[in-house]
Order: sequence, then C-alpha cells, then structure tokens
Amino acid sequence: MAEPFTILVVDDHAANRFTLRTLLAKLPDCRVLEAESGEEALLRTLEEEVHLILLDVQMPGMDGFETARHLQMTERTRHIPVVFVTAVFKAEEFVHRGYVTGAVDYLTKPIDDNLLLNRVRLYQRIHQRERELQASVAALRRNEQELIAAREAAESANRAKSVFLANMSHELRTPLNAILGFAQLLERDPAIPEAQRDNLRTIHRSGRHLLMLINDVLEISRIEAGRIRLQNEPFNLRETLLAVEEMMRLRAEAKGLSLQLLIDEATPLHVRGDESRLRQVVIHLLGNAVKFTDRGGVVLRVAVSENLTGFQNLSGLRPIRFEVSDTGPGIAPEEQRRIFNAFYQTPEGVARGEGTGLGLTISRHLVHLMGGEMSLVSEPGRGSTFVFTLPLPTAAAPARTAASGRVLGLAAGQAAVRVLVVEDQADNRELMIRLLEGAGFAVQAAADGRQALERFQSWRPQLIWMDMRMPVLDGYQATRAIRALPGGAEMRIVALTASALLEERGAILAAGCDEMVTKPLEEARLFEVMGRILGLRYDYAAATPPKPEQSPPAELNLGQLPAPLRAELRAAAETLDVAACRALIERLRPQHGPTAAALEALVAQFEFQRILERLDAAGPGADSP
Repeated sequence: MAEPFTILVVDDHAANRFTLRTLLAKLPDCRVLEAESGEEALLRTLEEEVHLILLDVQMPGMDGFETARHLQMTERTRHIPVVFVTAVFKAEEFVHRGYVTGAVDYLTKPIDDNLLLNRVRLYQRIHQRERELQASVAALRRNEQELIAAREAAESANRAKSVFLANMSHELRTPLNAILGFAQLLERDPAIPEAQRDNLRTIHRSGRHLLMLINDVLEISRIEAGRIRLQNEPFNLRETLLAVEEMMRLRAEAKGLSLQLLIDEATPLHVRGDESRLRQVVIHLLGNAVKFTDRGGVVLRVAVSENLTGFQNLSGLRPIRFEVSDTGPGIAPEEQRRIFNAFYQTPEGVARGEGTGLGLTISRHLVHLMGGEMSLVSEPGRGSTFVFTLPLPTAAAPARTAASGRVLGLAAGQAAVRVLVVEDQADNRELMIRLLEGAGFAVQAAADGRQALERFQSWRPQLIWMDMRMPVLDGYQATRAIRALPGGAEMRIVALTASALLEERGAILAAGCDEMVTKPLEEARLFEVMGRILGLRYDYAAATPPKPEQSPPAELNLGQLPAPLRAELRAAAETLDVAACRALIERLRPQHGPTAAALEALVAQFEFQRILERLDAAGPGADSP
C-alpha cells in the first residue's frame, strides 16, 4: 500500500486548523497532522514523516518565519515544502522575507477552497514524482552495482579462461612439437619404406590439422579479449594470392573442380597491410568453398572497389574488394543470419564432420580489425559469394628475402656454431638436437634453468634456445641470471614457448630474450631465426617436385561387396571416420584381400572422396553374403 501524503497544519487558532483539516479531508491518500505552535511543529516533524507544511505566519512565541528558519537548519526537515498561510497584506518585503526563510508558496486568508486544494494536489503530485524518481535512481544504482559485479565476474572468468588456454596450449603443443618434428625427420630417412613414408605423411598432416584446430580456439579467445595485434608492412599482393591459389588448387582438382584467380589490372601490385591475416582469411574462404562444392568451381576475384561507403576518411585511397564465389549448395536465409556466429555450423557442415565452426567468425573479426567489412550473398542451390573489402594502401616493393628450402648446413667459409638447447621435455630436446646437429651445428643440452647456467659458464655457446616453462629454474629466471653473468649481456637467447599467447611476448622480451618462437617449432622458422640473429648463411636442398597424384587402384572393385557392407563403408567415408573404415577393412581382408589392401591405401591418404566415387560407380550391386 502506498504511503499517504502527510500534511502538517500549524496554526495557533483551533478553528483555523479545523477548517483546513475539513478541506484537506476531501483529498485522497492524504493524512493531516496538527500543531498549535512553532515549537510543537518542530517536534511533530521529528516524530513523523511530513511531506508538506501549511504554516501560519503570525503566532505567539515562535512565529512562522522563525519556525521556517529552524526547519531549514535540520537535514531531516529542510527539504519539506513550506506554504505560508497569512491574513497579513503581502507587501513585497514581507513576501521576500518569507522566501528567504524557506517558504515555497503563500496562501492568504480567507483561503479560497479550490485554490488550497489545487495547490496541495500540485505538491502531492510533485512528491509522488520525487518518490518515483528516487525509486528509479535506486533501481539504476542497483543495476549499476549488478553490472559492475557482472563485469568483474566476466573479467575474472576471462582471466581464468586465458590462464586455462595458456596451460592447455602448452600441454597440447608440447607433445605436438615432438609428433610433427619426428614425423618430418622420419620422412627423410631413406631406410623407411615408401608405404611407411605415406603413413608418416598422414601423421604429419593429421598433426597439422590438430594444430589448426588448437590455433582456431586460441585465435577466437584472443579476438574476444581484444589482444590481436596487426602488422602493417609492405607485401606483394599478387604473389600472396597466387601462393594461396597454388595451395588450394590440388584440393580443388582432387574433387574435379575448377579454381580461378581473377585479379583486375588496376589492382596495385604491392600494398601495405597484414599479409599473414589476409592470407588466413582468403585460405579459409577458399577452403570452405572447395569443401562444400561438389561440382562446378570456385572463383576468387580481386579488384579495386568503386564503393567507398565506410571508407570516406582514406584520403583518396580506393579499397580493394575480394570475392570468393562457388557453385556449391548455397546457404539458406535462416542459416545466413547465424553463419558468422562462433561454433555455428550449417547442417551441410555438420554432415561433413569437419572444422570447429570458428573459421568464418575469425575471418569476419580479422577483416573488421583490418578496417573492412565482410558480407555474404547466397541462394540455396545456386552457390555462395563471400565479399570483403580492405583499405590496403599502395606501397613500394618490399626487400627480397633470401632463397629458402630445407637447410642442409652452413655455407662454406663459416666456423661451426655452438648452440645450447634448454628444454625439460626429453622428446622435444632430442628433436632440437637432431635438427641442429643434422645441419652441422655443435650442440649441448640442458634439462632446466640451473643446468643452463652451468653449461653457459663452462661451454660459452653462441646462441641459447630457452624453454620458458621448466622445473627448478624456469626460462625467465635463467635468462635474467645469464644476463647478470660476465659475457651474458652479449649472449643471444631465443625463447621457446608452447603457450602461443602473443601477449606473453612483452614479458619474455623484458626478461632478456632476443626473440620468441612458439611451439610446435617449424624447422624453417628455427633456422631462419638463427640465421637472422647470428648472420648465418646456409646451403639449401633443391626443392623436390610434388609427388604425382595416384589413380585409384585397379583392384578397388566395390561392386563385389555385399550391399550392407557398402552402406557401412559409405557412412564411414562420408563422415571421414578413419577408425570405422579400418575396422571394416579388417572384416573384408579374409575374403576380399586385394580390395581391403586398396581401401587401406586410400584411407591412409585420407582419400575418402575417391572411395565415395568408387561406391557410386559400383551401382546397386549384388546383395550376396
């Protein structure tokens, strides 16, 4: 129930109080209190919550002016509106005196009934609005406190997520470093049979896929936390796009698709921007287009954009427009509204069983960070076109990098280089030693920071690869300690970290490291960093031509298989279920040995599309046992 509007009537004449009380009784939700003197009025305001005072001016003892002054002196009562009621002529100085003492209004006797009631209603409405305003302010303050608490909880959760991702990244990347590295080393071993070499390629390819999934999760976390840092360097736009096209062409041709790169002549050759992020976006869009297109082709069109909407502040620069179009199944309108949401996959994507549902989310965020926008035009049954436009200023040609390839060793005329590998994981330590010794470096190893200090003082290496997370003495502590020793200031130290959170770079460099490299460690990156820091020259292996694509084995006649087995094989191939395929192959081997061997070779190369093509060619077939 609402609190009543309380009015205090102060008058030394009982008849006047009675008249006012009778009139005020006509108003709803009002309560009337009485006082016959100023002293009593002050007491009533201490005892009761009063919302309006009708105060007689001329009273014996404490008159209305003095009463009003006392009301103004107290925090509890100074906000109460005071209306003076007087029979005295309202001379200007008299009115001024009343307002100075705190009155808000005057009523003269004899009081007009309607005027009195209307004035009181006005103050009643003002009071009601004040209460509503106070309630709104209180609600806003509560909401503000709730939002502050929610923000603090979100920030705490985000910090916890970052710590979790850093730890999980380390735990996942550390074994991946050994898996990918040793698979690469074994591929080069001439004693490995070709069939086993194919298995090693499968291990390496699968490991790279797992690394891509880990990177996607880390990337979306960095984007959400606002921790993405863009590069702004000159690069050859045409070479970048041609390299991506070459990378994707084999995948397109394996599915019988055409892949075209159409670059308008007006497009600048060299531009300034983040080449790596642009490549990441284009690879993902082309990869999606090839993955979801089964007939026809994919086109990447690049041209200077004539539409300057959103780019008015670029001082005459015309942005570059990228379009990736395919002849795939298209995307339904209701799915288009969600296609850029994190972890969302269309039914087609779910059916193909690939990816994390993060690629488009990451791509759109990256385009936005680079100053552009991405959009989608699609019609079910008629394909899709992803469009994004970027402000890429024309730039001078960047300096050419040295020839690359697999490093065989140091070029002639250079003395052997001493390298200390500090790594607590034995597998990763052994991998680094084999890579470096294979290229002719003199190598010693340490399993923790304390051993690193001993090796540094006794052996004096020229470069140290320093793992940052180790027992006994971690990489941060060991680096600081080495820098403090004689000769330590000139030592070249490269940090190794499996966390992949780039925001750690500042702390790592502050500890005294010259460079930071993330795991899994790419062999080319290892030698590039050492060559740049130490000024080394290498001998490189000649590039090996790509292995010609093999035709499906002639023995792969799936028409002889029973229909239930073909149905199982189709389900396993369509979902890329390697374990299910291999289990089925073992069931086929006793009675269909050549077919099982042919299937095994295709599954080892992840050639599920070829298996599906052979199933289609087999037709209904016999339903024999």
